[in-house]
Amino acid sequence: MAAAGTFNSVLGVLREVDVRPLRTAAEATFFIPFFSRDLPLAQHLVGLLYSGIRQQDIPSSRVCGAFLLNASQPPRHMNAAVIITRADGDNTEELRQLHELEQDGIRALVCLLGDSSESIPLRDQWLPANQVVLNAPGGVLDDDQARHQLINAIRDLKVVDELSLARHLPAFRESASRSFISDTAVANAVYSFGSGVLESNPVADIPLNVADIVILTKNQALMAYKIALAMGLSSDFRQVMPQLAAVVGGGFLLRQTARGLVGLVPGFGLVPKVAVAFAGTYATGEIIHRWCAYGERVNKTTVRELYASALTSGRTFARTLLRRHNRQSPEV
Repeated sequence: MAAAGTFNSVLGVLREVDVRPLRTAAEATFFIPFFSRDLPLAQHLVGLLYSGIRQQDIPSSRVCGAFLLNASQPPRHMNAAVIITRADGDNTEELRQLHELEQDGIRALVCLLGDSSESIPLRDQWLPANQVVLNAPGGVLDDDQARHQLINAIRDLKVVDELSLARHLPAFRESASRSFISDTAVANAVYSFGSGVLESNPVADIPLNVADIVILTKNQALMAYKIALAMGLSSDFRQVMPQLAAVVGGGFLLRQTARGLVGLVPGFGLVPKVAVAFAGTYATGEIIHRWCAYGERVNKTTVRELYASALTSGRTFARTLLRRHNRQSPEV
């Protein structure tokens, strides 16, 4: 009866989840122009951001574009801008473009092309703009490294929500999805640890464990929806969530809930409880990511391997939390 009540509570919470802020953030449009004297180079860098895991999902709308430096007709609206130049060249025109952007209150990223095997100092003249050195030995750009650097550098600007970046630019999808999985697994583990500390009170034990399952499941559902949004899937929560639930599999969800219910047993232990919260969340996220990214439905063997690996990481994280708690509360 307790399990049935828990499932009904979970379903009730999921029906009440407000996903509108996530959908709004994901669908928000933006524009980031790439300025360079070398227009084909700027076009190439923009193209790197549109290359992703699933080519068929490349959005039709363009949120990045290439422009000649100090273009006579620059884009009217810019959330940020990228200036591309040679690290060893005359940067007078680039600095003029940067100063114009600063006057308009637009954040800028300066990409300096050079040979990373040589020491290329990040010069004060570009401040306060963010700077990144793109490896181009002999003038030949390392595309994979450049894509990775651009992703990190644009994220660091913090001018566009990560959900929107991923939904509109396929190159951001892998890192955004991994971030959502990791962040939610950690958040669920921390929540489980906090409630576990309170469960030392026998009176509070059962209601807290039931609440745990509801909260952790809600967080997993939001994580799944964020992954779907980032990967360019439908933003209709009612449409996409049944698909994701089918991908994860009811059997896996049932087993995870059963593992959560063992926390009702006195003396089950704080570390196993936290490890289960971390592992269940991480494995669920990985299963959904693989389907959204590759159309892959993982088999039972892979699910067990994913869960076992995540459980090991979860135990390590749980012990870290416990040591930190004991240092802060030695009397407990």
